[in-house]
Amino acid sequence: MIEQWQAMAGDGREFEAWDMITRHAEVLPEDEVRALIEDLVGWPGRRPMPHRWWERRSRGEWAPYFLLADHRVLYGDFDTRAMNENKPYDPDAHEAFYGTSAVDDEGFFGEFNAIGTSPDLRWTALVSVAEGNNSSGGLEVFDAETGTWETGDVQADDRYIGQGEDVAVSPDGSLVAAAGSFDQQVIVWRVPGPERLWAAGSWRTGTEGAGYSHIGFSGDGKLIVAVSSASPHDETAERHVVVADAETGDVTFTTATVAAGRAVLDHSGTRLALIGPDGDVLVHRLPDGDLVVRHRTALPGADALALSPEGDTVAVGGDGGMELLGRSTGRVPAEGTCQAMTWSPDGPRALFTSEEAATVIDGQGRVLWTRRMEDPSLLLSAFTPGGHTLLTVETYPAEITAWFLDHDVRG
Repeated sequence: MIEQWQAMAGDGREFEAWDMITRHAEVLPEDEVRALIEDLVGWPGRRPMPHRWWERRSRGEWAPYFLLADHRVLYGDFDTRAMNENKPYDPDAHEAFYGTSAVDDEGFFGEFNAIGTSPDLRWTALVSVAEGNNSSGGLEVFDAETGTWETGDVQADDRYIGQGEDVAVSPDGSLVAAAGSFDQQVIVWRVPGPERLWAAGSWRTGTEGAGYSHIGFSGDGKLIVAVSSASPHDETAERHVVVADAETGDVTFTTATVAAGRAVLDHSGTRLALIGPDGDVLVHRLPDGDLVVRHRTALPGADALALSPEGDTVAVGGDGGMELLGRSTGRVPAEGTCQAMTWSPDGPRALFTSEEAATVIDGQGRVLWTRRMEDPSLLLSAFTPGGHTLLTVETYPAEITAWFLDHDVRG
């Protein structure tokens, strides 16, 4: 049957073949499912998780045939994809399989700058850029549970954020935080709704003309860290790093320093890590801000960071690999430039892009996911809190896709 399915995929019936495979796997004992997984290594088509599996997985159930699927389309314009790929399209069959319909009138509009997601993949948050002087950047929140966009009824002053630079969803999935240049520079909503909790403006830190380019949560979701935008004229100018209460916006720590890229908090928000002058990785104790350790790194282009839950190890990503500094040390080579990092239960994970592919590796250098594409550096993506899944967004045809990095995790 493997040969039959592969032949079907080769002559344009990829979806039909995969649907047959998933239904066949449901009646197999576990040992035969494992054998089928091995037989399908190198499967030429997509391997999406059917909606009937997704519903069970979302309830915490597990079945061995779940491991056949490597991704789940949360939102997709299947009609446009079918036209682009010159393949037949059956709306009823696709909706039954994916559990979602084609793009509605609200659709995907604008050029997005950043994406954030909740651990359960229910919420996807996107921020868009401003288009000239006529259109402000905005926030879009997609609810995968209902298949709807949750920003339609939000007042314009709450939703439009100027130039959207970064967005994050709290580890428990209850808060969405966005950072932007000009207008409301940091703003936090509660979901579902979304209901605006607070907007910080410039927090009176002197960033009125710059705004913020990075936003993130502590591991417990109680604190937010934001980094002001770099000066376009002077990269050595100081930037403001602000730590605030996620529910109220009350500032608990702030400093002005020369910093590259992002800043991260540990699980409890008692350690803050950033890349300072000369590429040194600096770890501050909070809330007093005392510098407790300075790590030297020879990693070129260091920009991305991930901090262990205990705050005693920092993973830093740059050009050609990532480096662990602190209680654990080591260098992991990788092809390309690090675009994003996170800390999972088994250590750091990093997304690298080269000229031809995007690849996720773990702290041992194992490849967890890879995808060839025309311009990987333009890939819009984010890890879920905990790093079990990578979310990617494509605008044409519109698609939000969750790629499973932990195939052996039950539930």
